[in-house]
Amino acid sequence: MARMTVGGRQLELDKELVLRRMRGEEPETIREHLVEMLGTVFPPKQVLATVTGWDRTSFTTMEAQRVLSKVGFVCRRASNLPDGRAAWVQAGAEPSSKPVEDRIAALEAALTVAQQAIASLVSRIDVLEARD
Repeated sequence: MARMTVGGRQLELDKELVLRRMRGEEPETIREHLVEMLGTVFPPKQVLATVTGWDRTSFTTMEAQRVLSKVGFVCRRASNLPDGRAAWVQAGAEPSSKPVEDRIAALEAALTVAQQAIASLVSRIDVLEARD
């Protein structure tokens, strides 16, 4: 069971627990990000909200992806082919012809996730050091 902090809340999850809680759920519309499971794809925030019972506004998509990746799921950026059909590409595999504004936004989002992870680690270290 993986232990992590999301939005200041402690969370323990494993892949089997997530799969059990998502069985029978209908996937919502994919917008920008997805997670692969149960032979289909779901929005990461739908999965984390369903599994935890938390309100979706209390965590970010990047946090949901971090949690789901940590327990073993593939999280990706959604995309469309030129003919409009849905296609999925791995994060980081976007063509370099993508507008610079989009690449900067993606980097900023990744930086936010990294900052939150660092803050969580600092908090854990403070707790552990206080025990000594």
